Amino acid sequence: MKAIVVEHRGELGALKDVPKPQPGPHEILVRVTAAGVNPIDWKARDRGDRPLPMILGQDFAGVVSALGEGVTKYREGERVFGIARSHGAYAEYTIAGEDDRTNPVAKISDSVGDADAASLPTAGITALGALESLEVREGTTLLVLGATGGVGSFAVQIAKDRGARVIGVARSTAAGAARSLGVDEFVAYDTQDVAETVKAAHPNGVDAVLDLVDDADAVRRMGNLLHAGGRIVSTIGATDADWFAHREIYAENLYSGDLAQWSHAGLRTLLELLEQQRILVTIGAEYPLGDALLAIEQSKNGAVDGKIVITVA
Repeated sequence: MKAIVVEHRGELGALKDVPKPQPGPHEILVRVTAAGVNPIDWKARDRGDRPLPMILGQDFAGVVSALGEGVTKYREGERVFGIARSHGAYAEYTIAGEDDRTNPVAKISDSVGDADAASLPTAGITALGALESLEVREGTTLLVLGATGGVGSFAVQIAKDRGARVIGVARSTAAGAARSLGVDEFVAYDTQDVAETVKAAHPNGVDAVLDLVDDADAVRRMGNLLHAGGRIVSTIGATDADWFAHREIYAENLYSGDLAQWSHAGLRTLLELLEQQRILVTIGAEYPLGDALLAIEQSKNGAVDGKIVITVA
């Protein structure tokens, strides 16, 4: 089969022919039709802490091609989506566990397309978990920094579905995309001072901040926009919980793989939101498998609003 493989440290990866994997007990072999691109894909490659060789990617949608011994929950020919962190998703085939907490999988309903399903897992689960940690509910005022990216686009929509008021921050050219997601207030970071703009509009402070983009210094500045008792979450490890605690603010660095939503149930929740049209998938770009490295660079540069998808078959 063809796959995007990294064989040596420092390599970007390349399209190679490799043996098709075989499912073990309680595993399914999936013919991949689409793979979602996430920042963790290039981060896993660039930081060099995974065994090599490795196949890039983790989010996938596809069709069950073969069953390992003991599989009872899936049948050949069924459409599925999920996370294949252990085996990779930028490939013609991958392996998923029938009931694996690390690599959850779920069936796809007929009303959901492959590209949409492949876009959901990592970004959608991260958004779900972040909003739970931030205790977003009806009446919450939520500031989302990086509102039109993969996680941000889901977080904005799910927060709106819960009845929150959302302030979305992105570059000025993404104003239309942010409005289409449902943001109530838009702030362009490249033409406005975000902290000053938000503070002027909300002098008593906002309830919650989801920061998907900033470093530690910038996160502290965003923290000054919260009232006492507010909550802030960073998905890139930029919060200092003690610093915020002294200001009576709850702060958390959120890691998606540790979330309760990183599960079959979490995938089903996202699929139901999509089926009921309470959220929509915004696909910013699609690339064939042979151009997967270009897709990764687009993700790394932050040049695309919404999700980037690799079409495999």
